[in-house]
Amino acid sequence: MSNIGPDPDDSRPAPKKDLKFSYFEPVAGIIIAIVAAVVFLGFPEIITVVFIGGQVIPTFDAEVIREVFNIILVVLWVVFRLGVDVSYLVERRYTKRLAQISIVGNVLACICACIVFIPYRIVYWEFIDWVHSYFASVSVWFGNILARPNLIILVLMIFVLLIESINVTRKGYKAEEDKDEEDRDNESEDTAGQV
Repeated sequence: MSNIGPDPDDSRPAPKKDLKFSYFEPVAGIIIAIVAAVVFLGFPEIITVVFIGGQVIPTFDAEVIREVFNIILVVLWVVFRLGVDVSYLVERRYTKRLAQISIVGNVLACICACIVFIPYRIVYWEFIDWVHSYFASVSVWFGNILARPNLIILVLMIFVLLIESINVTRKGYKAEEDKDEEDRDNESEDTAGQV
């Protein structure tokens, strides 16, 4: 008589839940990348604003941000991030290929971000003067850090992309190892069944 249902002797491990991800992560990544680019290119004045006696001082120089070269780099950054996030949706689980796509896309996005954010001229000169004068009596070191919000954003961006790349690589290679181990177990069961 044939059994209906799973074989009680089948001891293959169930797929690990942490090796799959929800669709929320890549969809949220796509939305964040697009919104960040639109805000940064379209409305750089609202990213950080300082009010001094009723006067508004934007943090970033909109003219520098809207230079053609910087626009192209920001658009490339978004394209690389979209490529990574879309590959998440296509793969649906962590794999070596997803890890490789993630690393390449994140490195290219970081290169674009570095070219845009490292130059000092991206920060509005009045903002720099205000920060230096405000923090001159408190802490020159702290004032120098706050006068470079472009580098603060860049460091945070690189940190997040680095953590993502490490996580995807770790889980992708772990999933491949588990799959290879499962394939070896299946092969040994098949050869044992043939003997």
